[in-house]
Amino acid sequence: MKKNDLMDQLVSEIETGKIRTLGIYGHGASGKSTFAQELYQTLDSAKVNLLETDPYIASNRHLVVPKETPDQKVTACLPVAHELASLQRDILALQAGMDVLTIEEPWKASEVLSGTKPVLIVEGMSIGFLPKELFDKTICFYTDEETELKRRLARDTTVRNRDASFILASHQMRREQYLRYYKETESKANILVDQSEGKFELNRIQLI
Repeated sequence: MKKNDLMDQLVSEIETGKIRTLGIYGHGASGKSTFAQELYQTLDSAKVNLLETDPYIASNRHLVVPKETPDQKVTACLPVAHELASLQRDILALQAGMDVLTIEEPWKASEVLSGTKPVLIVEGMSIGFLPKELFDKTICFYTDEETELKRRLARDTTVRNRDASFILASHQMRREQYLRYYKETESKANILVDQSEGKFELNRIQLI
């Protein structure tokens, strides 16, 4: 199945009511945000909310260290780095028809997501640590190490104004923590997509 085929399938399942809440996740720079945005732009914005989970990554995670690697800082690959209770509360609120004010980020202003919209797309790493029952379907993306680094450099230096030397210095640590703590979340996804080196390859499809 190609990217466009998966996109068409998801649009059909959303428009027919088979999917009301879709989770799109994966490690940093795996391509999940780009896919989520493309899907969102394809749908009727009057009926669909897009909730991005990056703002739910705790800003005070520097206060703890990984148990197995105390010399490293906590990255978003660990559950402790995420405000999961707050995120789950907001997902449930939208599903119950209540409005939610998103959290402002340096690169994106806050906005009101309307509870009257019947479809919710949730995108970000936090989804890997949430109960699967919150979603009608989940899609997980991953890439090889080289692709991740290239994408992180391109994104973080332009969109997030981060220093390239910091990204390079922290990349190996991030990859190690992905393999140790986050990779196991991929087994929970209905669809697993490899986007290494420009490809789009579905490695697993679980029917819902």
